[in-house]
Amino acid sequence: MKVTYIFLLVLFTACGYFHPVKAQFETDSLPSDTKLLDEITIVGFDDNQELLKTPGAVGLVDREMIKAYDETSVVPAMNTIPGVRMEQRSPGSYRIAIRGSTLRAPFGVRNVKVYWNDIPFTEPSGSTDFNLLDVINMGQIEVIKGPAGSIYGAGTGGVVNIYSEPEQESLNRVGVSLGSYGMRRLETSLHTTHEQHTLSFKYAHQEAEGYREHSALDRDVLQLSGGFSFSSKSTVKAHLLYSDLFYEIPGGLNEEQYEADPRQARPGNAFAQGSVESNASIRQKYLLFGLSQDYRWHDNFSNQTVLYGDLSFFENPFLFDYKRDSQTGGGGRTRFQYDIPIGSVAASLVAGAEYQTALNVSRNFGNQGGQPDTLNFDDELRSWQALFFVKANLDLPDQFFLTLGLSHNQLNYDIYRLVDVALDSAYRVEKNFDPVWTPRLGLVKQFDHMALHASISYGFSPPAIEDVRTNEGSINLDLKPEKGINYELGFRGNTFRNRLNFDLTAFYFKLDETIVQRQSDRGTVLFVNTGNTDQRGFETALTWFAITASPNFITDLEFRSSYTLHDFIFKNYEKEEEDFSGNALTGVAPHIWVTSALLHTQPGIYLNLTYNFTDEIPLNDANSVYADAYHLVMAKAGYQKSFNEQLGMEIFAGVDNLFDEKYSLGNDLNAIGNRYFQPAPGRNYYGGVKLLFGS
Repeated sequence: MKVTYIFLLVLFTACGYFHPVKAQFETDSLPSDTKLLDEITIVGFDDNQELLKTPGAVGLVDREMIKAYDETSVVPAMNTIPGVRMEQRSPGSYRIAIRGSTLRAPFGVRNVKVYWNDIPFTEPSGSTDFNLLDVINMGQIEVIKGPAGSIYGAGTGGVVNIYSEPEQESLNRVGVSLGSYGMRRLETSLHTTHEQHTLSFKYAHQEAEGYREHSALDRDVLQLSGGFSFSSKSTVKAHLLYSDLFYEIPGGLNEEQYEADPRQARPGNAFAQGSVESNASIRQKYLLFGLSQDYRWHDNFSNQTVLYGDLSFFENPFLFDYKRDSQTGGGGRTRFQYDIPIGSVAASLVAGAEYQTALNVSRNFGNQGGQPDTLNFDDELRSWQALFFVKANLDLPDQFFLTLGLSHNQLNYDIYRLVDVALDSAYRVEKNFDPVWTPRLGLVKQFDHMALHASISYGFSPPAIEDVRTNEGSINLDLKPEKGINYELGFRGNTFRNRLNFDLTAFYFKLDETIVQRQSDRGTVLFVNTGNTDQRGFETALTWFAITASPNFITDLEFRSSYTLHDFIFKNYEKEEEDFSGNALTGVAPHIWVTSALLHTQPGIYLNLTYNFTDEIPLNDANSVYADAYHLVMAKAGYQKSFNEQLGMEIFAGVDNLFDEKYSLGNDLNAIGNRYFQPAPGRNYYGGVKLLFGS
């Protein structure tokens, strides 16, 4: 626990720097009211629109759903969305796959565009360091599944929009929790609201020794946010995020090592150091500042503009090398909306642009016992991307809603190798991708509390700069962007007297120039284009409000269930003398079913039970090795007490992997030496207490 951060926490609290307002403690517990689909408004495709009028597959995780699980990680809550699989290979090491998009992500998040409070959080090179965010930075998460390039640019997987809790949130809290494998967590969230401005301060410290050898985590995240209303026409928001992250990388195990001792780190051999000997780990410090303004000239014409800048320092000793990076970046996004009444037709036109740029100074050294050795190469990596988009929404007669979208996308990588020890030379290469137009067409027909939607969208995903320039120093300028077209049909709404929410989606996605990962003999991940893939799927989300706002002992009882069917295959894929055509797509589970029950009582006791079934997963392109299917059961219970209008308390405890299932959450695909497995923790426990206070 860092004394400096504890001192800051005590100082802010004791000095009364924040002036909290009256607390509503019941809002911080499990849901006490139904949330019908026709009452939910989402940002979705870059406009605040009712979910029933949205022509596309969108998943939603709100604050109550995040709180229903262990708040050290957002993984279980994200995995309740059908079509989404979030993996945690070790504490702090995340991957997100939307409809199988993890195929080309050996680590981190790729092929998925992420925004935080409307700020582009994904680097212009296409990678996202999702682990820099803590759960305390997430109040609501919206997931758009499938290509959304007509509004958000590159990425065939989808888009993740993350929003902090509203600045007008009146509830202040300080919490402490402990758990298995040395997990310790401290968090605080303080707010003040005045007539013309709001301020919030959030801080979280989390550390853990980890289930496996060499899998420790230590992370501090601090967020300052404010909202200011200078007039009835203008609102300005500012966000400052600082993250200090360290985690160890235990490495993949082969099947024999996995069965013998899943808690061990990757051992060394005659060709390479092990994870412990090489001190395989990541240390990163990150600073982000974002400023946005919403301005409305009149009722029909408005603009939102976001500007940001960020700074990052990154250090990564690994098995064969030692990498040090520093990055500076910035950019912005602007959108104009004009609402046009045309007789009986309501129309809106949205037009805007997004620009990002970054300079990455990257040096690779040899790794000698966990310390940097001889310099191998020194690069300056410049990347920029520009997106111009336009979209029209038409509210037609008979409750038809039409959406037309189009964007123009540009991307450039400039790699200046200052030092190349092997070649004893310096040189410069540039990868300028051809501009891409990405159209989208969507149509909705609404029937009272139900809606049928259909869409056709085109998407593309260029290789990330880490794909083009690998850790071993090779530069592959021949990599081409993935391109594909997605057809989608869905049906969502409420029925049985508003007690059942349902959201059903069927899709077919045809992807060309699919990028897959391979490993060199040294274990370095390389990337190549294959032929194409066919991806067919069906996704279902159901919510049953069995009891709602009852005066009896059980006030609320809610059942949620999601099912994912993904039938993904390589349609045309030949590798050297092998033909993988017709094989299942690597890293994709064909069936996933997640169901949960959430109960809330009059005295303040709440309970969440969740069951997750994940089918077997092919681990290599040949489909010769599979990860076994697994069944997870999670439970969380708590008690929340309000002493008066100014003070309350919450006590909670939970268990993950209740039946001690042996499984791997985040496998290494096409791994050299058959080191596919990243074992997940067995049965583990957590518990904690929160102090809730107001004025």
